[in-house]
This record gives sequence, structure tokens and C-alpha cells, in this order.
Amino acid sequence: MNKILIDETITLASKFCGKEYIEKITSLRNERERILHNIWRDDVFPEEFDSHRKEALYRNIDFDTAIHFARKCLEETNYLKFLFSVAESAINYGELNRAEVLLKQITDHYEKYADREMLSEAHFKLGNVTFLKNDFKTADAEFTKSLQYYKDVQNSRALAMVTNAHGVLKVHQNQIKQGISLFNEAIKLAQQSHDEETLANAYMNLGNANHVKGNWDQAMLHYQDALKIFGLLDHKVNLAYVFLNLAISYKSKNDLVQAKSNLQKTFDLVKETNNKYQKGLAYLLEAELHYLDQDLTSATAFVTSAFSIFSEIGDRLSVAEAYKIMGMINRKNREYEIALSFFENSRRINEDFGNFPNLGETMFEMGLLQEETGDKVSALKSFKLASDYFEKIEADEKIKSVLKNIERLSGSK
Repeated sequence: MNKILIDETITLASKFCGKEYIEKITSLRNERERILHNIWRDDVFPEEFDSHRKEALYRNIDFDTAIHFARKCLEETNYLKFLFSVAESAINYGELNRAEVLLKQITDHYEKYADREMLSEAHFKLGNVTFLKNDFKTADAEFTKSLQYYKDVQNSRALAMVTNAHGVLKVHQNQIKQGISLFNEAIKLAQQSHDEETLANAYMNLGNANHVKGNWDQAMLHYQDALKIFGLLDHKVNLAYVFLNLAISYKSKNDLVQAKSNLQKTFDLVKETNNKYQKGLAYLLEAELHYLDQDLTSATAFVTSAFSIFSEIGDRLSVAEAYKIMGMINRKNREYEIALSFFENSRRINEDFGNFPNLGETMFEMGLLQEETGDKVSALKSFKLASDYFEKIEADEKIKSVLKNIERLSGSK
């Protein structure tokens, strides 16, 4: 857990609760550490607690204690404002599980104390969090609840925000055309309500949708539109996403110099924001760039780190992406059986979520492995499956690339 989040949580609580809160929390922390330090003995614990696990335990206790004692000193309305502020910080640091728990407290347990505007914001942010954790059904329901509350308070930003969010859901449900249509609608709505942040997000999502289809030049134009706005807003978390998306697009176009340059900008921003989720995404791309540079040791280190982050967060689709990259690395190392097992793991997870773009990419990489090992029949099947998945989302450029492999392999039979 991010130590900076804990520090921010205690600082927020002290603003709401006053000096006595800090004194109580500090006293409890000192006493807790004294007691625990005295019992860290190998002959007492049933398993080894290394320094990393000890630190994680301390941070979890500190966070729960900070939340608990804020509840004791605040009446319901201020406590909800406090929870909402901490949830926002948790999202900014990529601590999605923490954010989800706090937001659910607001929407489920304290609904009668929260005003309609806070509830609309809480449901919207809960939709974003559950989306990032691949729970698309819940995300859809939360966005719908958010819109209803927004209507109650007549918030002009609501329609643009929720339209944009539903566009993202459509893309992840393989309905790319519908997603693009919703993003264009969200852009018009955001312009009408002068909502610069939602406007920039819609541009970025429009870029992502085009990237999924393989329209990388078009995607980068939209990313540049988003970059201009987020730069003016000085929104570092979203700037990091845009630079990362640009890096991925440049990688797809085989411009590795620009890919590395934009990825470094992402890492620079992540160092400032300490966003765990973005760090994991950046690690995935760093791993793939090291793979392309034939630095398989570094590639393995970065993809393993990303795998650990996404396993903890619960983002199974990003875990599937990590498995795919692990398969590519082991294929390059001629560890074919291990590579195939990683590709199969990636395939299974993506099938569970019905993610056609990722399935297409995984089947393509699996086909390359099967071709390399001389199993041309299986390779052709994998390439054809990849083509079928890309055809379902009308990713024409990606289809062309796969068909070249099918034609080459068919001609060599």
C-alpha cells in the first residue's frame, strides 16, 4: 500500500478532526510498533515475515486506524466528505481496492446522510474503479445510477461524463463503432458545457478506440488533442495516460525511439503521482520494448513486476496481457512449452471476458510459436482465429498483417 496515501489520509483527517486526532494516531502508531517489534521472532511466527511483509502490515494497520478514528470524531456529513476525499486520493495513487471500499461505504451505508451531488460523484467514481477492475456489469450499473443523481441536481456535466463512460464500456464489449459514436457525442456535450476535463478524456478514448482498430495515425491525432487540454489543466495522472498511449501507438508503428521517449515521460509523471495502476501499465510496455531490443532479462523483470501489481489490484485483463508478453519472451528463449502455457493462460482469461482485440493478439503470437516449432497446421488455425477476432471489431490493418502470415504459411505447405 502506498505510504503517501496513508500520510495524505492522516493529514486530511487532522484537518477535519483537529490536533487531538494527530496526537491519538501518533500515540497508537508508536505503541503498536513497540509491541510488534518485540514479537518479530522466528520461533513465534508460523511462517517467515520479511521486511516487505512487515511494512505492508504496518501500512494496512495505519490506514484502517486512521479511517476508524476519523469516524469517532466526525458527524456523518463531514465523515462522508472525508471518505470521499480519501477515495479520490486512493484513485489518484492507483489503490483501486481501497477506493472501492470507501466509495461503497458512501453509496451503501451512508446514503441517507450524503447529498445528491456527492452520491452522483461517488457512483461515477465507483463505476470508473470497477471498470478498471474489469467488472463491466457493475461499472455500467454505477454509471447509470450516477446519471440519475446528476439529473436530480441538474448538473450539466453529467450527460457528457456518463456518455463518455458508456463509450468506454462499448469498446470493451467489442462494440467499437458504437463506442466511437458515443465519444463523438460526449465531445459535443463537453464542449457545450465547457467541461475541459471530460472533453480531453473523450479525445483520449477516441484515440484508444482507433488504436484498437489499428488506425494508429488517427489515434495519435486524438491523443494530441487530449494532450493539449490536459497540459493546460496540469492534470498529471491523465497526462501520464496520454503519453503512455502515444508510446504504445509509436511501438505499434515500429518507431521505438518515439515509443521510448513518450514512455519515459510517462515514468517521469508516475514518479510524481505514485499511481500504482499506471506504473503497472508502463511496466508492461517497458517489458515489450526490452523484448524488441532482445534484452530478455530486463523484459522478464518488468513484466513480472507488472504481473504482481495487476494481480494485487484484480485487473485480470492486464494479467492476461502480462501472460502474453511472458509467452513472447519464453518463445524467444526457445522455452516453447512454457511459452505455450503462458499464451494459453492469456487466451483463457481473455475468453472469459470476451475481449476480441486481446484474443486476436494472443492467437497471433501463439501462431508464431507454432510456426517456429514446425506445427504449421496449428499455426494456421491460430492465425485464422486471430483474423476472425480482428474482423469482429473491424480492425482492418491488423487483419492485413495476419493475412500476410496465413498466405506465407499456406504457400509453404
